[in-house]
Amino acid sequence: MRWLMRVDTSVPAAGVVTFLLVFGLFGGPSDPAPAARWVGLGVLLAPALMVYAHRGAAAWAAVLGAVLWTPLAINPGTVFATWGYAVVAILLSRLDKPPAPLPVPHRKPPSPYAVPHVAAPAEVAGFSLLVGAAAGVAWVAVDDAAVPWLAATVSAFGLGCALLARAMRHQAALRRLFLTPQPVHAVRAVEQEGYVHVLLPSEDGRTALEFAFDVAEPEPRHDEDDVHTEAAVLYGDPRPGSWCALEVGDRLHVPVGPVGEIIEVPYDVVEGLPREIEDDEEQLVDPESLRPADRDADAFQAREHRISPQRAWIATIAIGLGAALALGEVAHLAGLPRDVMIAVAGVAAAAGYEFGWRSQLRPRLRWHAGGVAAIGFRDRNREPWATDSAIVHDDEGMVVLTAGEAVLTVPVPAPWPSRSHQRTADQLVAALRDTRIRALSMSPLPPPPMLDVPRRPLLLFVAWAATVAATTLIVN
Repeated sequence: MRWLMRVDTSVPAAGVVTFLLVFGLFGGPSDPAPAARWVGLGVLLAPALMVYAHRGAAAWAAVLGAVLWTPLAINPGTVFATWGYAVVAILLSRLDKPPAPLPVPHRKPPSPYAVPHVAAPAEVAGFSLLVGAAAGVAWVAVDDAAVPWLAATVSAFGLGCALLARAMRHQAALRRLFLTPQPVHAVRAVEQEGYVHVLLPSEDGRTALEFAFDVAEPEPRHDEDDVHTEAAVLYGDPRPGSWCALEVGDRLHVPVGPVGEIIEVPYDVVEGLPREIEDDEEQLVDPESLRPADRDADAFQAREHRISPQRAWIATIAIGLGAALALGEVAHLAGLPRDVMIAVAGVAAAAGYEFGWRSQLRPRLRWHAGGVAAIGFRDRNREPWATDSAIVHDDEGMVVLTAGEAVLTVPVPAPWPSRSHQRTADQLVAALRDTRIRALSMSPLPPPPMLDVPRRPLLLFVAWAATVAATTLIVN
């Protein structure tokens, strides 16, 4: 679910807030025609979907939606809310601004034998959605009962336009790659079937950027048992989402997709390969990250990690309340009876609070020299330490712990409020590594600590009931 946590999610979040304000607080559109509310809902929903395909198109859609809502507004609050939504989409689209040119030599790549047609899946999906939107408009024109489908029709039209814009942007980026001077880098590369693997060494030769991208040539250059890097020339800006070409000897590799994820790895200058790291070296403890309590703790003292309660409860309530308000408002717009609307809000709140319980309040980790015990979103694990145990964090609020036969993913968001006793990701990794090192030097060891699955607290059910009641009052 990490794709949901991208910066693009700020647009759907702003859309939900705008929807709740416009339809819940400010009274919806001034036009009493049934089509007005569903078209208004569609123009709020479209940018939230489009932003994952094309940020610029989502910004234009949000602006057009705000323009549409301005004459439909009952009061100035609706105008400010919809234009605020547009501002969020515009600010996000500015992140796609091209970076400053790199301070390296620039020259045009060799002319390719042919420029392939790229982004065909996005192009096909975009045309399909536009055809579906046209069919939806025709359906609404002949059947008044189909008016609620206008929201889906507008959203499908917007997403189709965004996908077509994405395809056009990729095709234009590929043509521009071979028509304008590009940054030139000396790299090491592996030619494989359908893609190339690239290592861009740093100036000091200690590390290298490692990435790959798909290319048009389907034939592998080397046998899989004899994969090695060769000197090559990279044309383009090596960053995620950019387009690069690779020249290896007299062979030019033409991309059919942008550069993917880029990671920094230790580099072996002699071999021209990523330097292998010994497990013991990789799992060293950073003394600066150890809390005094963890540094002085007995090896057999059970310690525990969980998300700070204040943060966990606020996130859980926000998820449950947001789900209930959003679906309750949709049920109200659909003209469902009051009892049905309350039932929809109740089910949505229950699903939201269950998700919040499992993702925020329930997860916990306990450990000592005997091993670890963890309760996650679904499972419970108890595992002893092993020589191949490893603990790392991914800089995105998650600690990945390998112990025994289990791979545990522990949520470690930033502590909030600042006075909370929750460990940061660095502090938790240091504490776990320190315990693991001490455990491997001791014998005999006790079994892993016990950790019972907590029950849902009474406050969770109270919050659910209060949310359903508040939703009923707000929506009505």
